[in-house]
Amino acid sequence: MTEITEEERPITVPSIGISVQGMEEKAGEKLAYCVGNYVRELSRYINLERLDGITIAVDYKEALLALDRGYETDHRLTPSSELVEGVAMAPSVIRDGILKSHLVLNAAYIYSLPDEEDEHYAHSLHLLAHECAHVELTMTTDKAFPDTLLKKIYDNAADACEGQVENACWDEYAACRIAAPFGRDPLQDYTNAFITHLDETMNRANECIRRYRTDHDHDRILSEVVRYYQNLMTSGSYLLGHMDGHGLTIDEVPAVRGALEGHWFAPFFERLRTALRELWSRYGQWEDRSEFAPIGEIIIDVLGEGGFFFQWDEHGNCGFRIPFTSATM
Repeated sequence: MTEITEEERPITVPSIGISVQGMEEKAGEKLAYCVGNYVRELSRYINLERLDGITIAVDYKEALLALDRGYETDHRLTPSSELVEGVAMAPSVIRDGILKSHLVLNAAYIYSLPDEEDEHYAHSLHLLAHECAHVELTMTTDKAFPDTLLKKIYDNAADACEGQVENACWDEYAACRIAAPFGRDPLQDYTNAFITHLDETMNRANECIRRYRTDHDHDRILSEVVRYYQNLMTSGSYLLGHMDGHGLTIDEVPAVRGALEGHWFAPFFERLRTALRELWSRYGQWEDRSEFAPIGEIIIDVLGEGGFFFQWDEHGNCGFRIPFTSATM
């Protein structure tokens, strides 16, 4: 088989607009031109045929709020803050009835891209590649399950918990795996974030449960406990995607191996890796959303390990129970 050279790989990105907001005109034009060139080259390796456009903004938060998403929604786009500071996003938009993605980038984290000698250059390139990977993933999912993204309505809290974790874990695993070869190597960042979640998640969730014993705020405890354990699994997915992207085993990341040794989350980490690798092995060839269900099953078991259980009454209504334990009284 003849190896395809870089020049022979087709450019997949269409003609798009690149907007730079809040920068001096000449500097903005230079940055837009550079980002456009890198996106074109990345599109030889990452399928960007459904990239709608790119917005680079000094005021990243405002740019997210102002984005025309092409459909009615009450959901406001805001920078993430749970795992790491949110500095880039690839939100879904509808254009002429087609689901696409629009990149919104914080100018402070992409400005060094024109200068390969800049100490932050490799970080900017990896950030751009990671968000481009999300563009491909959204397209691939939409092609596998047409007319379902943005329209999913969950039946109950347990169903929503499983579905949201399935999406978050898979998307970040796959994006990290796709973007692994480009720019800087964020292995240490992902390692540190995951170990921090291992150390703190159950303690923080238990603290919320102890408060719930007196305030009985059902909505808040549901949101908080699910979010803490979901973030633990998502953090692990970032790490696993990057490791698999570089072909690393757990023995080659001794800090993670040591942190997992004897930890209650260790068996769930192995289950998560197995589930994510299975989805990757059938990338884009999935026949039913049930193939993602093993990830949802893991979050239910993880919540149970944390003393939080979904339950249903005789009418099929979903609720939850949190038994008393020495750690949550």
